[in-house]
Amino acid sequence: MKDKVMINFINNIPLPIPEKKIYSRLGHNRHLTEMSDAQRKKVDAAIAQGVSLCRLRAVWGRFEINKWSAERVEFGDGDVFESTKLAKLLEGCKSLVLFALTAGADIVDRTSELSGQGDGVGALACDAAGSEMVDAAAEWLQQYLKQQFKRGNETLTKRRFSPGYGDLELENQAILFKLLDIEKLGVKLTDDFLMIPEKTVTAIAGIKKIN
Repeated sequence: MKDKVMINFINNIPLPIPEKKIYSRLGHNRHLTEMSDAQRKKVDAAIAQGVSLCRLRAVWGRFEINKWSAERVEFGDGDVFESTKLAKLLEGCKSLVLFALTAGADIVDRTSELSGQGDGVGALACDAAGSEMVDAAAEWLQQYLKQQFKRGNETLTKRRFSPGYGDLELENQAILFKLLDIEKLGVKLTDDFLMIPEKTVTAIAGIKKIN
């Protein structure tokens, strides 16, 4: 009988505000390439508010790889990911880690409110803040896991892979939701395998022995 997999929740991820990345994301929008001082202050305020509304939480679990081929990976109690690109990432790995993290619903609700009020600039700034905070949290979690696995003379693959990218179908989100109890983060999966709130990411990475 396989050992029970421990599912680990992290209820607070403290991060500095990634201001440069937020403004870089906003810089791709032609309406925000040139701003007056007043507009800049407005955007700064929207970013600060957006960041304050992010409730960064995560869950992760480690699963042993049972069978590997160039097209599919079987792990845990028999779950399977069919993807040549993911299989390539996991080549040589004895285990994989699944994780999910979210900024919560407040940031999404506020963005919708600003948009509904006709404040397009504020909505864009708030949305960018949420997106970059989630991305930063994903990077933080990868570094955290890398340190955890280092204790066992293991390391985490530099890249991560998410359902809906490459040839890994979006429907694989259901596997992560089943195994990680992602609903406990306040996240729901729709019939189309989309996540609500939208400022949520899931990912798969490999675990290798350090030579």
